[in-house]
Amino acid sequence: MFYCLHLRDCEVGGAVVSGHLYRFLDGREVDWDARVAEFTAACQGGRLLILLHGYNVNRSEGRASLSRYMQFLVAEGWAEPMLAVLWPGDGWAKALTYPFEGRDADDAGDALWKWLTTHVKADTRLAFAGHSLGCRVVMEAARRLARAGRLDLDRIVLMAPAIDNDSLGRSGRFGYREATLRAEQVAVLASRQDWVLRLAYPLGDLTQTLLFGERWGRALGYTGPLEREAAILSRLAPVPAANPARRIDHGDYLGAAPDGRHTVAESERFVAPFLAGHPRPTWPAAQ
Repeated sequence: MFYCLHLRDCEVGGAVVSGHLYRFLDGREVDWDARVAEFTAACQGGRLLILLHGYNVNRSEGRASLSRYMQFLVAEGWAEPMLAVLWPGDGWAKALTYPFEGRDADDAGDALWKWLTTHVKADTRLAFAGHSLGCRVVMEAARRLARAGRLDLDRIVLMAPAIDNDSLGRSGRFGYREATLRAEQVAVLASRQDWVLRLAYPLGDLTQTLLFGERWGRALGYTGPLEREAAILSRLAPVPAANPARRIDHGDYLGAAPDGRHTVAESERFVAPFLAGHPRPTWPAAQ
């Protein structure tokens, strides 16, 4: 079953809202908010996979890319309920809005946490897969869920995460240590050929540091995790970075390959078995 949660009410930009539920049926998005109890029952006692797009993605693009990605996961054998989350990580000024989107990501993580704790039963396990700045939404929601302790965190996949490379083990305002330690396992898909994270992320991060007091650093989705503590390392899946010969760039993790049968980065071929608990999932792009 495919569901979609709107944490936005504008096609481009706008504020974070509390959440409106839809369901994908026969390729159409159907208003399901009045039937949210059916969603709750469908997930109860099992596992819900929550997927988030990244930065500079409008509502229509986010809906299309996540719906397509759900189909890719189904082709890899995924059979449990999935919830696509649309959040306002964009604006009319495009890339110029980036320094301000971190706050929207945090607000979206807060709204997602509140919605999940309201509409998901305590015996449901929550798995996450996020891309780019959507990984900040994922980890903010996961941090709040970990603090609340009511819902269990399953596995988490971060694709090209636009968060600092030491943030998984760091405490404090811009760290996600609590979420990492509460998750069953966290996997990071990273590429040194990601030009957005290599060039734009440090510049945007510096601006956020000057404006909002955030820490300046390199992107987790570019370098991979920079962690040394045994407790944190025990939660991280040993995923090699993308093979340089594959030239995996920032949009390749959710973007469809020319044949339309998988993503350019073949990320779904790692995500599905990893989330299913396969003991040695492989990422073809790393080979």
